[in-house]
Amino acid sequence: MIRWLLFRLQGDKVIWVLFFLISLIGMLAVYSASSSLAFRAHGGAAEYLLLKHGGHLLIGFIVAFVIHLLDYRIFARFTNALLFITIPLLVFTIAQGSEVNEAARWIEVFGQTFQTSDLAKITLIVYLAKLLTMRQEVIRDFTEGFLPALFWVTVICGLIAPSDLSTAALMFLASLMVMFIAGVDLKYMGLLVLVALMGLSIMFSTAKRAQTWKSRIDAYVERIFDNEFNGDHQTLQAHLAIRTGGLLGKGSGNSTQRNFLPSANADYVFAIIVEEYGWVGGTFVIILYLLLLLRAVSVATMSKTFGALLAAGLAFLLVLQAMMNMGVTVGLLPVTGLTLPFISWGGTSILVSSVMMGIILSVSRDVVNSQKKTKGKSSSSRLRPTR
Repeated sequence: MIRWLLFRLQGDKVIWVLFFLISLIGMLAVYSASSSLAFRAHGGAAEYLLLKHGGHLLIGFIVAFVIHLLDYRIFARFTNALLFITIPLLVFTIAQGSEVNEAARWIEVFGQTFQTSDLAKITLIVYLAKLLTMRQEVIRDFTEGFLPALFWVTVICGLIAPSDLSTAALMFLASLMVMFIAGVDLKYMGLLVLVALMGLSIMFSTAKRAQTWKSRIDAYVERIFDNEFNGDHQTLQAHLAIRTGGLLGKGSGNSTQRNFLPSANADYVFAIIVEEYGWVGGTFVIILYLLLLLRAVSVATMSKTFGALLAAGLAFLLVLQAMMNMGVTVGLLPVTGLTLPFISWGGTSILVSSVMMGIILSVSRDVVNSQKKTKGKSSSSRLRPTR
């Protein structure tokens, strides 16, 4: 079975290995970090949560495997349909979504909660990649090349930002990177940043969550300039976990702060990784994500084609989210609520991340197959007899 599966794993093998390693770390981290949750909700059966998380990862792997066998260009054909589905869902979420901590982010589908911004992540990058590829000849023109991209980035990020500012910021940064790779004029990108800052200033005065954002930023600034400021409970517990982990950590399963840290298996799972495996383990996780980004970008070869922009954009989304999550955990960024891809607990997060990984692997499969055909042609031409 394993040999059969390995034989059918196509595309870049390094990306597959990174996918497996990050997921394996997620299994170990969630199993350890979920012990207190298992005691409270499942009679101490941490194995139940391990199996459930493993099930999410297995489904995610199957999804990524199936998608990587598809021609990634198929997604370009459905960009309009994705927009037609995504925009109404975002509007519906704002109007009818479940309010959690004043944030309307979720809707219920067949009894399961679904975060519509997850779908919007994929939709925006796929649409931008197609749009900028089609307009390469006029990419540096303001009206023809830039305004259509400006419109959709503003609309989608603007619908998400009032309830989920961190996700909107993540998508905005990934969009900027895709535009930069595509060759959009830097002064137009600067204009997009200005528009975003203007919108942000308006939201800080009008959005329901404005006070929450301000309090998080105030706590972040105070923590930087006041050495005696401890911050909120979850931040304090995360920092204690990191501080007590030291260089090599306490060892697998020996975390203490998992019993006191809220969301120890989700938003703050990186703190548990550092506590148990030390800064060596934490650095290893960071390196894995950076290698994923570098490999995805290198496989795409940075050519301004749909596949290159698509793979690079999705890789930026995954890795930027990981960096923002870890930045919050170690205190470099204000609290955001973003999960750590393939490591944090959460079925929807794993599923969406797996779809992104599958698309990246689909692009890499196309690149690898093209390289094999090129090598085959060059070899046959060398073997052809000459007169």
